[in-house]
Amino acid sequence: MTNPATRASPQDEHALALTLYQAFRRSNDVMFYCDRDGVIRDVNEAFVRHYGWSREEAVGQNPRLIRSQRTTDETYKEMWGRILDPNLGFWRGELVNRARDGREVPIVLTITAVRDERGEVVGYISNGVEVGELRSLQERVAQAEALAQLGQMAAVVAHEIRNPLGSITMAARQLANENLPREDRELVLQILRDEGRRLNETLTNFLAYARPRSLRLERADLNVLVGDVARVVAEGQPDVRIETALDAGLAPFRLDSDQVRQIVWNLALNAAQAVAGQGRVRLSTGRREGFVLLRVEDDGPGVAESSRDELFQPFKTTKSQGTGLGLAIADRIARAHGGRIEAGASEMGGAAFTVLLPTAQA
Repeated sequence: MTNPATRASPQDEHALALTLYQAFRRSNDVMFYCDRDGVIRDVNEAFVRHYGWSREEAVGQNPRLIRSQRTTDETYKEMWGRILDPNLGFWRGELVNRARDGREVPIVLTITAVRDERGEVVGYISNGVEVGELRSLQERVAQAEALAQLGQMAAVVAHEIRNPLGSITMAARQLANENLPREDRELVLQILRDEGRRLNETLTNFLAYARPRSLRLERADLNVLVGDVARVVAEGQPDVRIETALDAGLAPFRLDSDQVRQIVWNLALNAAQAVAGQGRVRLSTGRREGFVLLRVEDDGPGVAESSRDELFQPFKTTKSQGTGLGLAIADRIARAHGGRIEAGASEMGGAAFTVLLPTAQA
């Protein structure tokens, strides 16, 4: 029962009804209202603009007024079946309607049953957006998002390149000193090599993300790829214990060796960095319900559950250095193979990333 203290006054209800009606009349969406017998009782200004029928001409007509021959009877049958269903009272889909001059009007339409205070259907409201307008809006949104991402990428590139360039510039100045001791010269040369490698990795990541290449599928042994990466990571991170647990029964299957190797490398390197050079990282392979799986886990601090959904977004990183593209690239490669990457917690105490690749390509 409605609380009399919260019940709107007749004046308030009238003002609200007037506001809603004005919103209906002036909406850019193509809208019309039918009674329960399917007779048009009102149309808005956008309806008049799109279909060419005046309000006076449309009111009192059946919606067949704007029906074209392009939309099948099956579509209308499904539409009315859902609208008249007391548990639904709603339909959304794409139709091709007809304007007064015979022009076809492709439109994305939403029809909703209107009910009174007792829950009885008293009519139907139709709300439509022309497909051309919708796609144009979607393209503008996509362009805006692409420009925003480009700006973000430019900022990250500038940051990631500026730091090693500063180190290289400083090292070059030191090398110009003819009196620099031999041991200091060797140290400076090592700085140049390290920063040059860092620059190369940064640019490689950006190019891999900005210009993803198509897959080159061939039969390959995932265990061999994982073993190769494990050895390289172990050599570069001597204080980290790299373990492997490879499924000996895993048969070769079709994959892009270079790109899957990049997945393994990105995940293994992230894990080694997460344990701060003094922990354990395990790489394992196996099978799960039609998928070959690769699991990379560590005994580091792990990843908060609330942050896992953001891990694969570009430029998202919890590290003080890095582009935040490694996981985004790995996820893109896995999806290109028809697979996915799952982030979770490891029994080792840290993070676990499971790569699932479909065996249907075998």
